[in-house]
Amino acid sequence: MTNETNWHLKGEWFDVCSCSLPCPCTFAQSPTNGACLFTLVWQIHEGHFGDLRLDNLGVVALGEFAGNMWVGDPDATMKVMFYIDEKGSQAQRDALEEIFRGNVGGWPGKFGSLISEVRDVRYAPIRFDAAKDLAYWRASVPGKVSVGATALTGPTSDPNRRVQLINAPGAEVGPGQVATWGVVSDDRVRGFDFSREYRGGSSKHFPFDWRPSDK
Repeated sequence: MTNETNWHLKGEWFDVCSCSLPCPCTFAQSPTNGACLFTLVWQIHEGHFGDLRLDNLGVVALGEFAGNMWVGDPDATMKVMFYIDEKGSQAQRDALEEIFRGNVGGWPGKFGSLISEVRDVRYAPIRFDAAKDLAYWRASVPGKVSVGATALTGPTSDPNRRVQLINAPGAEVGPGQVATWGVVSDDRVRGFDFSREYRGGSSKHFPFDWRPSDK
């Protein structure tokens, strides 16, 4: 596997994190308390790595970071572990690990450059569910992860429209996508040995569409 490999991933992503709603990271600001505990979920609807199809596979990351990852902060650190969908073949799992570690460029390459430590990579079944109208989104790794959110609403919001952010300055999936904000409904996670339990405060949902040339 090399940086010249032709690959493409298209799907949807959401997070649940310890920041207050709305998460300041999406606005390219420091996390609420200077550090953030998070769970990130990617569901790939269509994808390939060379000739290898990656459709309908999922990835979940658990982690924590400190500092502002968007401004070149030399003290910013991010530590993560990955659950990669066990229903993939070994070749598919290896391809996903290469992409999400940031080894083959594109937006994951830029995001991956922020990771100071990958603590673990494990294979597990990943279950993903999101309403077509984004009334909710959720995911689970049996016995390890159960996270989700319902769409944010309020007394002055139009019930027929989602609360969304266009042109987010700190979009975790890269530029050009629309964030839909949610209220955390579930935030149970277990992972690498130094991860700490947290109470989810913020969640948002983004579509993503990545290629090696993306920056």
